[in-house]
Amino acid sequence: MTTASAMQQRWRTTIAPLLLDSEPIWQQLATHYSEPHRHYHTLDHIAACLGWLDHYRHLAADPLSLELALWAHDVIYDPRASDNEVRSADWFAQHFADCTLTDQQRARVHVLILATIHPHPPTDPDMALLQDIDLSILGADAELYDRYEGWIRQEYDFVPEAAFRKGRSAVLESFLRQGVIYHTTELRERLEVSARDNLSRALGKLSED
Repeated sequence: MTTASAMQQRWRTTIAPLLLDSEPIWQQLATHYSEPHRHYHTLDHIAACLGWLDHYRHLAADPLSLELALWAHDVIYDPRASDNEVRSADWFAQHFADCTLTDQQRARVHVLILATIHPHPPTDPDMALLQDIDLSILGADAELYDRYEGWIRQEYDFVPEAAFRKGRSAVLESFLRQGVIYHTTELRERLEVSARDNLSRALGKLSED
C-alpha cells in the first residue's frame, strides 16, 4: 500500500466521520501535499508524524485535536513565504467550519497548528507533544537525517548556495542553542542526543568550502 492510499484509508476512518462531505477536502489536502516543489513536507512527513502520535497517544489529553493539527499543519507550504503555518491554520478553519467538532475543539486545533511555527516553548503538554513530533526528524538516524537535509535543500533550490548555507546554519544553530529541543520527557530521552549530533554534523557540512 502506498503512503497516499494508506493515508486516505486513515482519513476515511478517523477524519471523514467528522465531516458532512470529506472526500473533496481529502482530495484538496492530498493535492497540496503532492505539489512538485515539496520534497520533505509531503504526505510521507504527515504519515511519520501520525506514527509518532500513535506511539505516544497515551500522553495526549486530546489526541483527536493533535491528529487534526498534524494532518493540517503543513497543508499550505510555500518555501518563499513566511506565513505557511498561519495559512494552514486558516485552511483548517475554513474546511472544518461545518463539522461535528465543537467551537472549542476547532479553536484548539487552530492554536496547535500555529504552535508548529515553534515561536516559544509549549504552554501545555499536548502542545509539547505536537512540537516534539513535528521535530522528530531532527533525531532520526544519521542516514535519514542526511536525506532530510537534502530534501530541504531541494525545497529551497531557488536560493543561491552561499545564502542557503548561511540561512540554514542559522536555523540549525537556533535549535542547538535551546536548553532542550524536545519538551516531553519521552521524546527527549529518545531523540535529544541524536538530534544534537545530527545538527552539529550538518552545521559542519554547511561550513565546508
